[in-house]
Amino acid sequence: MIQTPVLPESLAGDATFAILSAGQAPGPTVAKRAAGLGAEVVAMDRDPAVLARLMSQSPARVEGLALAGDLVSRFEPLYRNWGGTPLHLVLNLMPLDPDDCAQGIDAQIRGLSALVRALGRGLVAGQGSVVTVLPRPSQPLALAGYGMIGAFEAANAALDKVFGARGLHFHLITVPEGQAELAADTALYLGSEAGRRLRSGRLDLG
Repeated sequence: MIQTPVLPESLAGDATFAILSAGQAPGPTVAKRAAGLGAEVVAMDRDPAVLARLMSQSPARVEGLALAGDLVSRFEPLYRNWGGTPLHLVLNLMPLDPDDCAQGIDAQIRGLSALVRALGRGLVAGQGSVVTVLPRPSQPLALAGYGMIGAFEAANAALDKVFGARGLHFHLITVPEGQAELAADTALYLGSEAGRRLRSGRLDLG
């Protein structure tokens, strides 16, 4: 478990990060800090105002991309246009978006599949990682929350069997409810050169 990851002094020339539902914590923090370390950041969100705020933090390093549609159709333009541009980290915060979360477990797993399909060539080119952040329920009978964690853990394991040999890694970070910012350092580390050497797995923080 990485409780206090050691971050690199620079990501310049080494990293392109994509953040899905970038307006959700820890998206703004990761975008600002990654850009400050020299990474190229593509912030993706449905809200143009969110994207404008994120781009204003680091105009030279943060690009905003508005996504529309459900958890699958929003990736169709990326599938057509991203191609093999190297991608080193996809930070998946869609489960933290209240509207997306309300669509349920099956929709979230279909969204994960769609993002891998859309960005897979770039992830292979960059030997990148897909990192999903989920809240750990505080109540023992919050079955939907526990079910979401189990579903992502199983989906990541299945994806790793297919794509692990091609250099991709799939990580799940869980944090206490309402403390998503705790995932910022670990997400940044998993996008670094050292972090991308870690085997796929689950990290429980806090």
